[in-house]
Amino acid sequence: MRVTLSALCLLATIAAAASSMAADAGGNYAIWGPGGRSCNQYQRSVEDVAARASFRHFLMGYLTAYNALAPKTYNALGDMSLGQALAWLDDYCAAHQLDSFDRALAQMLIDRHPSRTQAGDTPAASWGRPQRPSGSPPHSVR
Repeated sequence: MRVTLSALCLLATIAAAASSMAADAGGNYAIWGPGGRSCNQYQRSVEDVAARASFRHFLMGYLTAYNALAPKTYNALGDMSLGQALAWLDDYCAAHQLDSFDRALAQMLIDRHPSRTQAGDTPAASWGRPQRPSGSPPHSVR
């Protein structure tokens, strides 16, 4: 389970960073899962609880991966809640029906970037872990 979550986070991060780290010379990259679906499909998912949940889960994995790998970012959404993020996506997708859900997420992160919570703006410890000494690596591999 832990390996699967890590793999999903890595894939979401790669998708999030694709605009700056293009996979090919044209800036194209593979999108996995609901990220490749259109904004129109995201909007229609409001009628289908399972489909909407898949978009919500993709969003959470995408954000987790982005938070883990983006420089100086603890929380890309800042003080925006998950519900507010979904409402932002509803508004964006209403105006950009042909965009992919991945593109909508990237636009949201661009929009939220100045308001993100940066590393160092957070409490000393998170999830029961003590604060790491300055200069030490952020994660240990087990």
